[in-house]
Amino acid sequence: MHELGIATSIMGVVDKVAQEHDAARVGEVVVEVGLLAGVDRQSLEFCYGVITRGTRLEGSHLKVVEMKPRARCRSCRREYDVKIDDFRCPHCQSGEFDILTGSDISLKEVEVE
Repeated sequence: MHELGIATSIMGVVDKVAQEHDAARVGEVVVEVGLLAGVDRQSLEFCYGVITRGTRLEGSHLKVVEMKPRARCRSCRREYDVKIDDFRCPHCQSGEFDILTGSDISLKEVEVE
């Protein structure tokens, strides 16, 4: 379950943000996760909730926003949203492409008080 490792990394960054802002409380934490990252959203949210218990982040809410993958066709050079069951270019049907986004995990927002 690599979601635990991801949740631990998120917690470390969020805790550092809280320290930098001398925050008494952390509210919502927004993370974007690409659909190709192989992360189970519910497992990540569960792990985050468990590991933040008893810390200054207890009670904060992890919101996971799933991001569609995008690719650029090597043949016609157009960008397109990738369908999980069909990576071919919808314009020219080429199977030659470069993934632009959708395999990454990004911390987007941390609400501190």
